[in-house]
Amino acid sequence: MKRKEILAGVLAVMLGVGIIGCGQSAETQHKNETTAQADAETTKEEAAGSQTEGEAVSEILPAYEYPGPELFYSVVYRYVVDTFGNNYDATDVCIPSVSEIYLDESDRSDIKLYGDFWIFNYNLDGDTLVTQSGGDYPGVMHLKTLDDSPEGYEVTSFDLVADGSDFDKTAKEYFGEHYDAFMKIYSDQDAKEEVRAQIISNYVAANELSITQYQDSGWDPVKLPAENIDSFYSQLD
Repeated sequence: MKRKEILAGVLAVMLGVGIIGCGQSAETQHKNETTAQADAETTKEEAAGSQTEGEAVSEILPAYEYPGPELFYSVVYRYVVDTFGNNYDATDVCIPSVSEIYLDESDRSDIKLYGDFWIFNYNLDGDTLVTQSGGDYPGVMHLKTLDDSPEGYEVTSFDLVADGSDFDKTAKEYFGEHYDAFMKIYSDQDAKEEVRAQIISNYVAANELSITQYQDSGWDPVKLPAENIDSFYSQLD
C-alpha cells in the first residue's frame, strides 16, 4: 500500500510539472523538473528506509535453537518447534518448553522420550516476551540413531495424547508404567512454569539478549531466573 501511494505521489508531481511547464520558460521548467526529481528521490529513500526498518523489526529476535551441547536434545527441541510451532501464526520467536518424564534408550533404533511438550509464541515488548499463542502436546517422541548424520539422531514418529474424552485412555496407552509420573507433571503448573522460565533464560543467555521476563495475557510478568545454561557450563570449565 505504501509503495502504491508513493508511486501515485510521484506521478502527480510529474503531471504537475508538465502542466506548469506549458506556461513557463525552459529555465523555470527545468528548475521545477529538478525539484520534482529531488522530491521523488527523497520519497524513494524514505520508502526504502521504512522497508528496512520493517524488516529489522521482523528479525528482532533470533530463532530458537537448543543452546546446550547435547545433539540429542537439539534434535528434540527442533522437532517441537518445526512440527508444533507451525500450527500458529508467525511471531517474533517460538520457544518450546519440554518437561521430560522418562527417557528409554534401551533400543537405539527406537529411543522413546516420554514428556509434556509445550510450544509458546512470543512478541518482544521492551525487555518482556509477551505470549501470543501456544499449546500443549503431551506424548512420546520416538527417535533413532544415525551413524551417517552429524546430528546423530532423527525423530521417526510422535504418539500424541488425544484431547477430550480420549485423553486418559491414550495417555495410559502411550505412557504405560510412566502414566502416574506423567500425570504428576501434567497437573503441576508451578513445575511446568519453572521449566518454561529456565528454557527462556537459557535462550536469552545464549543469544546475549536484554530480556528479563515473560508475560501471559491477564497475568503479571514472570522474572527469568538468574541461573541459565551459560552459567551452568561455565562452572564446569
